[in-house]
Amino acid sequence: MTANRKSNINALISNMQEEYKNIEKLYNSSLGKKEIDADLKIKIKNYLENTRSILDYCAHDIADTLGISGDRIYFPIIEKDKSKDSFSGAIGRNLSGLELKNAALFNYLENIQSYHPEYSWLGDFNDIVNDNKHQDLTPQTKTESHRIKSEHAGGGSVSWNPSAVRFEADVFINGAPVDPTTQMPIQTSATVVTKEIWVDFKFNNTVSALPLLKKINNEVSKIVESIYKLI
Repeated sequence: MTANRKSNINALISNMQEEYKNIEKLYNSSLGKKEIDADLKIKIKNYLENTRSILDYCAHDIADTLGISGDRIYFPIIEKDKSKDSFSGAIGRNLSGLELKNAALFNYLENIQSYHPEYSWLGDFNDIVNDNKHQDLTPQTKTESHRIKSEHAGGGSVSWNPSAVRFEADVFINGAPVDPTTQMPIQTSATVVTKEIWVDFKFNNTVSALPLLKKINNEVSKIVESIYKLI
């Protein structure tokens, strides 16, 4: 382990967390636009690549501390549809001998792989970073979903996707009759009916961008801390 590399990791983490705040603000201001500004896409690209560097620096410190040598030292991230066998293969290529030299660290790294549901975000992160290396910028598509929400003064609340259901006559929601023509509950003194539009940007039209970036911001520093407790 080198003090200089750990210092660089700490600096990158601080920068990553500060950049996330800026990205979050810019994202929220972009929700009313048809697409994300190129400047914001570049900020996201740099944010993701700096995060990947943090993890790879950790891998190099693992190698240095444990006396692992090799031409390809990378932090192992396995795809969501793979298994522990794939992880063991990646360790053999990138951190050969880790299981014998530090079983606790080997087990920790295996436990945070993206084929474990709670770490599926790590696989999404890795896929998008790799996409950005091999093409211009990962596409981010704006999506909108509509919701109707009915709230009753007594505390009840119901919401639904209007494109997924159709109400016939004589339907009541929270005590309010639904107009079959408008498909909206008729507002009463005891109910409040609102129409909401949820806006999101998605990487490759599948992964919600801001929740993933937030997860990275919250979790990567914890992963680093756990690693350095074990090496």
